[in-house]
Formats: sequence, C-alpha cells, structure tokens
Amino acid sequence: MPLYHTLILHFRGVLHYYGESYLGENLLMDKKQRIFYLDFIRVIAILLVIFIHVSTIDTTKHIGTTDWQIIKMLNYFAHISVPIFFMISGTLILNSPKTLSLKYTWQKRIPRIVIPFVIWSIILPTVISLTSNLLSTNDVWGRLKFILNKPTIPVFWFMYPLIGVYILSPIIKTFVDNASLKMLFYVTSVWLVTCSLLPSVNVMMGKDMKHVFQLSPVSNFLLIGGFTGYFILGYLLSQMDFRNISSFALLTLFIGIGTFGNFFSESVPKTFDTNNSYYVTSLFIPIMSIAAFILLQKWGNSIRSRGVINFFESLAPLVFGIYLLHYLVIFFIEPWFFKNTNLRGIPATFLRYIVVVFITIVIIRVVSFIPGINYLLTGHTRSKK
Repeated sequence: MPLYHTLILHFRGVLHYYGESYLGENLLMDKKQRIFYLDFIRVIAILLVIFIHVSTIDTTKHIGTTDWQIIKMLNYFAHISVPIFFMISGTLILNSPKTLSLKYTWQKRIPRIVIPFVIWSIILPTVISLTSNLLSTNDVWGRLKFILNKPTIPVFWFMYPLIGVYILSPIIKTFVDNASLKMLFYVTSVWLVTCSLLPSVNVMMGKDMKHVFQLSPVSNFLLIGGFTGYFILGYLLSQMDFRNISSFALLTLFIGIGTFGNFFSESVPKTFDTNNSYYVTSLFIPIMSIAAFILLQKWGNSIRSRGVINFFESLAPLVFGIYLLHYLVIFFIEPWFFKNTNLRGIPATFLRYIVVVFITIVIIRVVSFIPGINYLLTGHTRSKK
C-alpha cells in the first residue's frame, strides 16, 4: 500500500499569521501561540546550511581517508536543508490568506527578501575585494550588473528560486485552495517523477542509452528549477497528520536513502547539476527531505521544555539574516584557522563550524535590535510588545 494511503488528513482549522518575513515567517494557531515545530525545523535547517559551506573545503582534502568519508557523508545529509526551507515556505505562505493579495505579495512579502538580498549582494563582494586589496568600483559594478543572471556570491543562488516561488505564490495558492488531496498528490508525483526520478535514471545510462529518459527541454517540468515542487509539497505535508508514522521508520529511511545517495553521487558524478546542485534532480534528496521534514516535525512537537522552546523561537526570526551573513564569516574564519591552528580532520571541521555559527548569530542578534537597519539587512522587523 502506498505510504500516502496510511496518512490521515490533518484538519488544522484557520491559520493566522503575523510578522512575516522569509525564513522568519511566523505561523500561528492563534494570535499568541506560534507553531513551534516550524521554528524548530527552520533553525535546524540553517545550521545544516552553514555546515555544508564550512565542510565543503574538507570534502576536497585527504580524499579516501576515514575523516573524509565521514565529513562527506555528513555534508551530503545536510543537503536536506534547502528543500526543507522551501517546504517551510510552502507550509506558511500557501496556508496564509494574505497570499491571494497581489498588493501584499509585492508590497510586503517580496521586498522583505529582495531588499536584504540586493544589499548583501553589494556588501559581500565589496568587503571581500577590500580585504583582498582588489576593491574597485568597476569590480563591484561588474558583478552587480549581471545580478539577474547570476549571484554576486555563489551561495546566494538560493535566492533566485526563492524569489520565483514568491512571485508565483498567489497563483499556486489559488490552485491549492481549490485542489483536492488527490490532486495535490498527483501534482507532486508528476514533479517527483519528471524532475527527480527520470534525471536520476538518465545519468546511470551508458553512452548508447544516454538520452533515453531525458525529456525534451520544451516538455520538462522544471518550473523555477523544480523548487516549486518542494513549495507545494510543504503545503501538502501541512494538511496531514503523521502521529501514527514511526519516528524510527522515518530515521531509518533518511539514513538509508542518504547513505545510498552519497555512494551514488560518488559513483555517478553527473548527479551534480550545475543549476541546482542535485537538490531536485537527484531522487535521493527529495526522499531524504520528506522523511527529515516529517521526523523533525514530530521531534519539534514532542519538545516540552520552556527553555528549549524559547531558544528556538528566539533564533527563528534571525535565520534569514544568518543565511545572508554566514558566508562572509566563513571567508574570514577559514583562512585564520588553517594558518593559526594545527587541528585537522573532523575536530577541525566542527570547531570552525561552531565558531562560524556563534559569530554569525551574535552579529545578526545585534543587528536585530537596530530599527531600520534590521529590516534592510534581514527583512525582519521586531514585534512591538
């Protein structure tokens, strides 16, 4: 029996929202109570994003060693973070009545991600060029003028599909509001088969069969790089009750698929897609991400400690700013560590990671207390109490 036949439709009632901004949108059950598991998942996801970028350099060194194998495996597992962010956005935005308002979408929601993105797209290359003694107006402008085509900093590629799904969100919202559960399963199934399964099978084919499972460019379903599928999937998962799904089974599925996917990516390097880094076109990533999202939801819902809840709720509004800043912190921390410490292998990776996370959070926390600057750099405004 297909897994979805075991899932029970989850009636959430009417959802209310306030203080919305990407990676920091607040999903409420009422005007005072947040849905904690979304804050929990959001914070975990940004920590995984930072780990990917901190550990990337370690996946290119000492290849074949035990440390390399472990770091590469953990790096691969961490790639659930990007799909999870799109699923969180789908959960929030497609459940919000405000999404149907074009005025709200263009005057409130889109500026909150575009303005910080553009500002950091200027700040990061400027600071990097300045510290490298290569700063020039032409250099910064040379990067910025092509921003519609490519990011000024590679890690900002994520903003392009994000902005795309935000622009399409009123259209998608209109669809999901009128779609049955069966129709939502159909749409996500078509997405999964055409954008993930077929590309995964295609890269395994020999030369004579190379394009057998490759759809024509004029008939593929890669809407906004395929990330629209995750967006709708987030909404679909928000309509279900997973209390009867075993956490152990989800964890086993996540680890099993992740382990095989990591091995597959080593054996078939073409799995890597230059546009989306296999977040969509490798079948293993969507399966891992679905299992992880449900598992983290269950774990988040099981947390009762007020201290833990307060910790995650205080970090959640900072997540977008953390994402925008963390690469700059890595840029300064990484060379310093390699030059001034003799620590190597896994301990070195995690020490750098902890330092980067701590410094980034502290800086964004300070920024969050500065009216105006907070909005410009993080898209977030502090709620009045």
